[in-house]
Amino acid sequence: MPYGASRYWLEFLPDALTASQVGIWETDFENDRTVADATTAALFGLDPAQAARGLPLAAYVQAIFPADREEFSTNINRVCEHGGLLVAEYRVRSAASGVRWLLARGHYKRDNNTGEVIGRGIVVDISEIKKNGQAEDCALFVLPRRDEPPLDRLATYALQARRVIDETAEHERPALQQAVENLLWAVGRAIAKRSHF
Repeated sequence: MPYGASRYWLEFLPDALTASQVGIWETDFENDRTVADATTAALFGLDPAQAARGLPLAAYVQAIFPADREEFSTNINRVCEHGGLLVAEYRVRSAASGVRWLLARGHYKRDNNTGEVIGRGIVVDISEIKKNGQAEDCALFVLPRRDEPPLDRLATYALQARRVIDETAEHERPALQQAVENLLWAVGRAIAKRSHF
């Protein structure tokens, strides 16, 4: 995976996402590297500089609550076989914030020629929703690419749009960046709410 491109994708750290505890990440399974923004690093209790350079997926799994790890790993393995969508809730534990509930949404693309799998997505802190009793059940589903719901396709396209924005004219960039950052925040919130109904 071209780490420069991944760091580029993550370096924008939109204020709306940071304030809402919505983080972004990218995982290259062949090289066992997950690159993440500072929000994701904080949610998992990891060093943001190391997360920006890329850490093994095991560093993130280690932060997952022990009772949730096996199901998380099983579902990651399932989605890596063919690619597709994974949405899952799980608990993480860090020294700074104790136990938190996270909702992760990732799209995994498998190259049929090389077998390489790249996953990209968001993670949302939904602890307050859980505390307030607004959600009793956990969200978990894995979908193949062709059956991806419209909201999940929108999240994928918004992430792609964010990467392309810097190819636009410099004077147009700030407004476009703000628009897509707002869209990513809204999609993350909508996915979090949708999973509880």
